[in-house]
Amino acid sequence: FCWQVGPALIIKAFFDMVTGEAQLTFGIWAIIAFFVALWIGRIIASYGFYYADVPIFAEISTLLRRNLLKYILRRPGASQLPDSAGEAVSRFKTDVNEIPLFVILINDIMVGIIIIGVSIALMTQISPSVTVMALIPLVIVGIIANIATGRIEHYRRTSRQAGGKVTGFIGEFFGAVQAVKVATAEKNVIDHFHKLNDQRRILTIREKLFDEVLGSIYRNTSTLGTGVILVLVGQSMRTGNFTLGDFSLFVYL
Repeated sequence: FCWQVGPALIIKAFFDMVTGEAQLTFGIWAIIAFFVALWIGRIIASYGFYYADVPIFAEISTLLRRNLLKYILRRPGASQLPDSAGEAVSRFKTDVNEIPLFVILINDIMVGIIIIGVSIALMTQISPSVTVMALIPLVIVGIIANIATGRIEHYRRTSRQAGGKVTGFIGEFFGAVQAVKVATAEKNVIDHFHKLNDQRRILTIREKLFDEVLGSIYRNTSTLGTGVILVLVGQSMRTGNFTLGDFSLFVYL
């Protein structure tokens, strides 16, 4: 609330006060007091975030690594891991972080849904038609993101597999240094290592590029929504049915 909804309401009150459109004038000092209160609220919320999320992330990931290692050490000596050593390193290094991230993101999604609901309710009270038109670009982006889910998963999976191959090769190489020296196969080993890294680089760039394209579409949606609002409310602002404060609230939310 302190980051998203509160500032929008205060900015609306400020511009309505400046333009004389406010039904109830708080005065500039009251608005400043509200801003200070929100700033303090942000600080408290930030401390609460770190106090809750950081220990959860650290403890869950550490506990997962501990349990994974305990499971491996309890296996019979002749029983190999189902994947390569590189895949195991990838599990320990990056994959375990997905679980605490999922827990934290569930909290963020729940809060985000509440904020979105409140924001839509505030905008609908001002102008239902403009609210619907302003949200259409977001709906389109949501549809595009859902369509692209399969491609995202494919790129993520291949990138992780390539990273596991590189890590596994490094482990196998250090475990067989003497054999490589005896066979004078250093050049072949290094060439193969470069080949694995090139494959990983290509797959990682492909994944990052796809993510950035989707992210760019998402980030530019707010600008597109602002343009839609400007086109729709131009006449209403001239007639006084849509105030400058209403416009600022729409843009902020």
